[in-house]
Amino acid sequence: MKQRLYLWLFCLCITSAVYAQTTIEIRGVVVDRNTNNPIPGVTVRLLDAHVTATADERGAFMLRSSRSGADILMITGADIITSEISVSVPQQGVLDLETIPVQQIQAFDISVMGMIDESSLSLDGGDDGLTQDVSSSVIFSNDVFLRNAGFQFSQFRYRVRGYENRFQEVSINGVNFNDQIRGVFSHASIGALNDVTRRRNVTNYFAPSAYSFGSIGGSEDINMRAGSQMRGGRATVSLTNRNYYARAMTSYSTGMRDDGWAVTMSLGARYAHEGNIEGTFYRNIAYAFSVEKRFADNNHSISFVTFGSPVERGQASPSFQEAYDLTGNNLYNPNWGYQNGKRRNSRVVRAFNPTGIFSHTWHISEITNLVTGIGTNYSRWGGSALNWFNGADPRPDNWRNLPSNFRDSETAFAYYTYLWRQTSGQNRISQVNWDRLWQVNHLNNREGDGSAIYMVEERRNDLFETSVNSTLNTRLSDRVRFTAGIGLRNSVSKQFSTVLDLLGAQYLLDIDKFSERDFPGNHSVSHNDLNRPNRRVYKGDIFGYDFRFHVNSADVWFQQQHNYRRMDFHIGAMMKYSAIQREGMMRNGRHPGNSYGRGEQHDFIDFGMKTGATYKFSGRHFLTGNLSYQTFAPMAGQAYLSPRVMDRTADNLKSMGVFAADINYVFSMPTVSGRVSLFNTVFQDDMMRVSYYHDSERTFVNHVLNGLNRVHRGIELGVNWRMNNTWNFDFIGTAGEYFYSNNPMGVISFENGSREDLSEKVYMKNARIGGTPQTVGTVGINFFRNFWFLNLNINGFARNFIEIAPIRRLASNYAGIIPPDTDGFDEDQYNAYRTLTNQEKFDGGVTADFSIGRMIFLGAGNRVNFNLSINNILNDRNIRVGGFEQGRVNIDFPDRFTARYTYMQGINAFMNVSYLF
Repeated sequence: MKQRLYLWLFCLCITSAVYAQTTIEIRGVVVDRNTNNPIPGVTVRLLDAHVTATADERGAFMLRSSRSGADILMITGADIITSEISVSVPQQGVLDLETIPVQQIQAFDISVMGMIDESSLSLDGGDDGLTQDVSSSVIFSNDVFLRNAGFQFSQFRYRVRGYENRFQEVSINGVNFNDQIRGVFSHASIGALNDVTRRRNVTNYFAPSAYSFGSIGGSEDINMRAGSQMRGGRATVSLTNRNYYARAMTSYSTGMRDDGWAVTMSLGARYAHEGNIEGTFYRNIAYAFSVEKRFADNNHSISFVTFGSPVERGQASPSFQEAYDLTGNNLYNPNWGYQNGKRRNSRVVRAFNPTGIFSHTWHISEITNLVTGIGTNYSRWGGSALNWFNGADPRPDNWRNLPSNFRDSETAFAYYTYLWRQTSGQNRISQVNWDRLWQVNHLNNREGDGSAIYMVEERRNDLFETSVNSTLNTRLSDRVRFTAGIGLRNSVSKQFSTVLDLLGAQYLLDIDKFSERDFPGNHSVSHNDLNRPNRRVYKGDIFGYDFRFHVNSADVWFQQQHNYRRMDFHIGAMMKYSAIQREGMMRNGRHPGNSYGRGEQHDFIDFGMKTGATYKFSGRHFLTGNLSYQTFAPMAGQAYLSPRVMDRTADNLKSMGVFAADINYVFSMPTVSGRVSLFNTVFQDDMMRVSYYHDSERTFVNHVLNGLNRVHRGIELGVNWRMNNTWNFDFIGTAGEYFYSNNPMGVISFENGSREDLSEKVYMKNARIGGTPQTVGTVGINFFRNFWFLNLNINGFARNFIEIAPIRRLASNYAGIIPPDTDGFDEDQYNAYRTLTNQEKFDGGVTADFSIGRMIFLGAGNRVNFNLSINNILNDRNIRVGGFEQGRVNIDFPDRFTARYTYMQGINAFMNVSYLF
């Protein structure tokens, strides 16, 4: 009996002790140090207790902790300088910190954004900084390299670690918006909506994320919920000489009101009658509306946001170096010409992406929340282009119109050189002659059958997509955080061509011009749609091709983070099912049995695994390593050989595997902070599809490479040295090796059906990946004092290779080439072979960027922000920043057929004035 009594008393004591560990509340309000306005959305962490909260629309936060004693309160956010304060948590009751002033910064203040304040490094316990646990994620979120590279190197078309954009995930309010056809996020869909898209949760590379499994190129979640926007208004006017020359934006947010409602509205516009490049223009209006309701118990909130950014813009296209030299203009644009005395661009993009997102947030407990969202968007994208039937190529920079095509005739060469150098007047040979195209059609109306010889088509690529994502975040213990999610997606891509302008013709006969030429007398082969033979089409009608891609997917993932005093590590895994299918809306005459209706469905099961660890030498020095392996199903846009005319994929269609590894040394000292990284990424069984006009076969072809391997490896360096509170300096650079590592099989598919598909090995091994410089760097000088800021950067890039054309690497092209010191050696042929297979490397370049700005406080919470930026100051000649080889090969006339298309970059300026109220 006594034993039972003692046991009962012992349990009672234990229970009493447990319940005696009361929860202490820590409260406060984060405000702007200069205006005393509340700052919503910032993250507040109690480091030693491992608890985190987010400030609400009034800047208020509340933390609950069962640990008393000394601790460090850290406040971080995208638009504030990180701050830390020492607090003493009582054993019971409430600790009210009242208002906590922090230094707010603006998005344009790149020099100081995300820097850690020097006071935040003065942790109790000396320089070691490990008398309490250190949150390494706070240090890593202020990555010096990525903070600068995205802006400074964008002018060089730099891609981080050489990765394609499809390896960067973008979500909005927790819903994934990378489309399933190309795998990329359309940044144009949020153009001119800067005010409501500033709040972003960014994850570097493959680090653990709170909203998705992530990707090797990093991920971010854009928070457009009304309750997360700062209360008040903003009006901005910008002037520039880029694609547009004027931009205006205005926004207003109520913040979260006492009744639990929040509303945010934003309007934006960008305009250029003519941009910096001749013949271009820009017309854009953008809108966003967001509403959120937070219920009285604060455990549930629902939000809805809709936005869109319709745009119409005239494009500039790359051209041959010969054309740039002849016109004396490195920004020469071949797309435009005069029609009835007015400039007209042949390549105009009209796009509109209306989007709606409904999301629900459920705070299940103090440590667990569930975020669920459904997003729907319809992307209307159309690009116009000239087309012609039984007529000469109307493009002015076609190789047949260049003087180099007439080198055999001195007179003709001199004559065409003279014509190309005429840079004034409305009938220049270097521009599209719209009036002549109309005259040719008019003559055919009178003397022919009235069918269009020249016309303008619009190539449509529309997408309707619905996505559902649900993410659970919880803590399994003080040291372990668990995140898991599911996703469902349905995508329908509609791809077709419509008649935009008949240029005076009566109609267009819907036949394939190449098939009609190559199969004379066989009329059924030339019909684009056997279900409607000999069809005449008019303005607005669909012709040529019309098909759908159906893509469905479902995924589930988890990741687990462990945080300890000396070591952090994380693990994660995912599994995904996806299916792609083509549906033809036309029965094509070249492939009558394999073009109409739904084709075979291709199913894929993919998986991913990742892990990483961080060793903390101290609160200022970290060593991290990350490993990941993930498979990706083929993108629908690459899997099919010639989706316009038939339902056939590359043989042995399978998922691509990506292995990525990196090791990083991260340091954050009072005056010097930064990161040094080594990375290596291997892509296996990737696919590539290029389309071009085949001169020998005289038809349009699609060239698909399957089983293509690539390697991306290199080093990254980012260092910031803060001399004092006024001056700091950036030293940023990367050197990489991005190259193809095998010789894949390629299939050439002839759209006119003149030949069977041709399979042949393509010699790609050791060729460099083009389109991005493999060595870039910048040195930045930054000044900030009394709300004046000044930035000066000297930038450089090198080892920028042109993207190669696979047709130039077919072994059969050079079967007759005899190597030197061999009987029958032909030096001219051998030199032609070397010319055609050599990969060109662009010259390096050095530029300078300068910006100056000022924040002016007007009182009552109002202020004006001003900044002026000038880029490429040292660029006395416009530099080539990208390009690709033309899909053409001729061993007999290598000089005539080795022209490359190149992109040019010029000097530009940007002035921005914002009024905040």
